[in-house]
Amino acid sequence: MVSWGTIKALVLTLAPLLLPRLIGYVRSVRRPTTPSANDTAPVRPVPPRARHALNILFVSAALALVSTLSYFAPENIFTLTKSRVQTATDVIFTRLDFSRDGSPGPDMQLLRQRFVSLESRLLYFAYGPDPLAHCGFCNSDEPLSYLYYALPSLLTPHLLHLIALGAATSPTLSGREASLWRTQATVAAITLAVVEVYLLSTYNHKLNLSSVGTSDIDFFHWRLRVLRGLGIAITDLALAGLLFLSATNRAFVSPPSPAARLETATRTLEQANRKLHALGVARNAVLRDDGLRRRADAHWVAEGRAVSEVFEEREVVDGVRGALTRMNVSEIADEAGRYADSVVGGLLPAENPLGAAEKR
Repeated sequence: MVSWGTIKALVLTLAPLLLPRLIGYVRSVRRPTTPSANDTAPVRPVPPRARHALNILFVSAALALVSTLSYFAPENIFTLTKSRVQTATDVIFTRLDFSRDGSPGPDMQLLRQRFVSLESRLLYFAYGPDPLAHCGFCNSDEPLSYLYYALPSLLTPHLLHLIALGAATSPTLSGREASLWRTQATVAAITLAVVEVYLLSTYNHKLNLSSVGTSDIDFFHWRLRVLRGLGIAITDLALAGLLFLSATNRAFVSPPSPAARLETATRTLEQANRKLHALGVARNAVLRDDGLRRRADAHWVAEGRAVSEVFEEREVVDGVRGALTRMNVSEIADEAGRYADSVVGGLLPAENPLGAAEKR
């Protein structure tokens, strides 16, 4: 079992080497905050359906962190009574009676019978009170039998976590942006479960034989609960961060395929065509109705009169004259002519070459 001191030493040693590379990688995948001419996926707000995934992940992380509180942990008799591993059973439970009100429950009576054996106490530190009190087929000579009994309760939080990740990355509930991370989320959830089972199955419960006081005892079951909650919370928050970056096009964005771009352009043209058709229908209706046509004519007459009055003001005349002196009017006129030809050129009938020759 790797100690916490070894982990801290590795972190302090590798952090100066890995942190600059991590920062460089994040900067390399980050997209600019303002769209450029060649930017096919500008930064955008979080889509509404992606917010559902973020909310699910934050709730899951919050519940995982809350589960690490000692209030939700099973009662630890040794920390409650400040007892050592070799403390007599009668002394332990006498202290327990003094530290709590009322008579001990049936679970405590079962544990009292098991604590006669030193091996059972060591298994208590590894697997907690429930297997020792309720497992009917477990035997201290076969420590793995306690693991088999504890597996359902051990895997239940991971199963709930997998369900939460499935909902958070569901294309139906959370949209396409969240579904892109479905495989990674599933692999991360299964990895957490496998790691916890591996740590518990390979844990040497006899390490506590050399402990002297209560502070020297490794309460592995309670420590594993905290690590499980922290692991689930970190996984959810990391996935939420990745989802936020990809959903807002800040990172992990791949340009759309030519087929997707063609489909988007076609859809845009179809929408514009429908709007132009609706505008033509509305204009046709206005021109065919006498009352609407008179109102439209009156509107444009009033609009022209208002514009004429504005252009007759002294300040506007001076401003237009000053702007014309700074502009090349002939170049603007030529550009306007070319634009007009490009707009109406396809509407004019093609000139007959024979007629053009006759004109010559």
